[in-house]
Amino acid sequence: MKKSIAILASFMCILVLALSGCGSSSSSGGKNTTITIWATNINVPLLKKAAATYKKDHPNFNVKVVEMANDDIRSKFTTGLQAQGQGLPDAALLVDDGINGYLEKFPNAFVNISSKGFEKKYAKDFPKYKLDSVTYKGDLYALPFDAGPVGLFYRQDIFEKAGVDPNSIKTWDDYIEAGKTIKAKTGVDMLSYDNTDITVYTILLSQQGLGYFDKNGNANLGTSESIKAGQLLQDMANNKILLGASGWNAWVSSLQNSKTATAIAGAWLVGTLEQQMPKLSGKWRVMNLPAFEEGGSRSANQGGSSFVISKSSKNIDATYNFLKYFTTNYNAQELAMKGGLFPSYLPVYKSSLFTQPEKYFGNQKVWTFFSGEMKKIPSVLYTANDAVGRDEAINMQAEIVRGKDVKTSVNAAKKRVENHVQ
Repeated sequence: MKKSIAILASFMCILVLALSGCGSSSSSGGKNTTITIWATNINVPLLKKAAATYKKDHPNFNVKVVEMANDDIRSKFTTGLQAQGQGLPDAALLVDDGINGYLEKFPNAFVNISSKGFEKKYAKDFPKYKLDSVTYKGDLYALPFDAGPVGLFYRQDIFEKAGVDPNSIKTWDDYIEAGKTIKAKTGVDMLSYDNTDITVYTILLSQQGLGYFDKNGNANLGTSESIKAGQLLQDMANNKILLGASGWNAWVSSLQNSKTATAIAGAWLVGTLEQQMPKLSGKWRVMNLPAFEEGGSRSANQGGSSFVISKSSKNIDATYNFLKYFTTNYNAQELAMKGGLFPSYLPVYKSSLFTQPEKYFGNQKVWTFFSGEMKKIPSVLYTANDAVGRDEAINMQAEIVRGKDVKTSVNAAKKRVENHVQ
């Protein structure tokens, strides 16, 4: 009797497996799997569209995307990690410069992506600087997504009016001389920047391959590279070609109202210009950053984000497989590009989206320019203390622009940072 029951039970299990997968989460059948991803606004529709396509081959797979601001994601993630992972999503889109900081404070926060085979198979498809930005102790802990290759945006009409050839600008010294000519002949400042933020200074460090700390935890604010960046800002201020704008809106207005001949920003500025300044169509162009020395680096990065998978997730494999698809699928990355983001997935740069001329930029192939920058960008180390470094750099920047001795200012900032993080 017991043997008959056992045989019947085995038969029933086989039948259930055949009909429903017996608890399997395979793409051909089985229970439904829903993962949750936290992401910022512009990414939400892209993830939803990609999930709809992915679902065609994985009918039991669903994605719930929760829209949050970057600051809210950081705050809620910190709270969740302090509570041993409670309340965290399966995955989140985090800004690259914060990922290593999380891992320093919470070593078991995220899934090791290298252990899933991602690095071995896909490392060749992403620029080195991007992979380095999400690597901790030799392993990858996030799936790379969008990037912020930097360009020097300039007003072609203002340059022409002043008789300045942009091709003659090779170094920052050339840039200052061009700025002096433009100011004298047109009355327009050479560079506008947000003086409540540290964006330009950070870019100038990135151009030289530095973040705010080195691998030994020492603050980089007192380095020769930091001094060069500070001296450049002071030289522009002394020559009265630097325009400080108080906040994002004021900075955008300075571009909109033709108060500046150039802007230093990531590729995302293309969308800002086209959407908010349509009347300036045909007047803007983009080129490489000037070098600090002849033949030096003319490339940098601003921003960028990647997907982390929570170690506490109950759907690690399903989450990884979807995000692997999203970050390495040609069509999905074309979708990201159309949605206003700049992918870091190198194969997608062959798309016609990256080779077509942009009418707004006088038919310049701006996306070809930015995609060409991706392999030139120096790697930068991010740490848990970067926020402290940036805060002190804002104060330092203000001092330098007002005329304080650059070396004195950066060394004082370095000491304040190191006292704070000890």
